[in-house]
Amino acid sequence: ETPVVTGELLDGSIGYVKIDNFDERSAAETIAFVKDLIGQGAEALLFDVRFNPGGYADELGKVLDYLLPEGELFRTMDYAGKEKVDYSDADCLDIPMAVLVNSDSYSAAEFFAAALSEYGVADVVGEKTCGKGYFQNTMRLSDGSAVGLSVGKYFTPKGVSLADVGITPDVVVPV
Repeated sequence: ETPVVTGELLDGSIGYVKIDNFDERSAAETIAFVKDLIGQGAEALLFDVRFNPGGYADELGKVLDYLLPEGELFRTMDYAGKEKVDYSDADCLDIPMAVLVNSDSYSAAEFFAAALSEYGVADVVGEKTCGKGYFQNTMRLSDGSAVGLSVGKYFTPKGVSLADVGITPDVVVPV
């Protein structure tokens, strides 16, 4: 296993947290890493989701629930019209935050940045994201290969689809 989350305490008591993806273990590793940085004296957090290809909605939801106050985290709707809404409890992290994004921030990485921005707890910095607002089911084939099939759309806490739109950062900084 390779770590999904890395980072360090930067000058100025800023905790830098690089999330490589939102696959298995990402929520537990992110939360543990943030707690460790705060224990080391971090007074603000900088999340880096540049080049993050996304991952699992449940992993994203766990991280957002830890960071955000009570309310809607994100919404999914499949092509049959079935809607699912994930919510956060009242516990949250009250610390200044920012999120770094680029054109290779996909799917769950985009929704991570969008949720923190829409709740007003983080500024988004970097380049416009790619705009992948769809979720897939992966089907394993008998020859060992697999195919991913888009089966629905994600929406931000405010109900915005990022499909083909992406996120325009609050502060645009080209890579």
